[in-house]
Amino acid sequence: MHGVRHPYTKDLYELDDQGRVRVTSTDGDHLGYFSSDGRWLAGDKFDADPHLCGWVSAPRKQHRISAASR
Repeated sequence: MHGVRHPYTKDLYELDDQGRVRVTSTDGDHLGYFSSDGRWLAGDKFDADPHLCGWVSAPRKQHRISAASR
């Protein structure tokens, strides 16, 4: 999976196949699953940045410039 590192905590935020945000701690010892608004769903990591959860889980569309260059 591809993800985004949190700028302060360096935790890895990724979107899984079920639409949940998977947050892995920097050391890899803690893992948690969160909703798009940052609510904890499962795992032993209980804290996440709700703004980054929303950004990671937002739908991605093709950029207008890349579509025009074809």
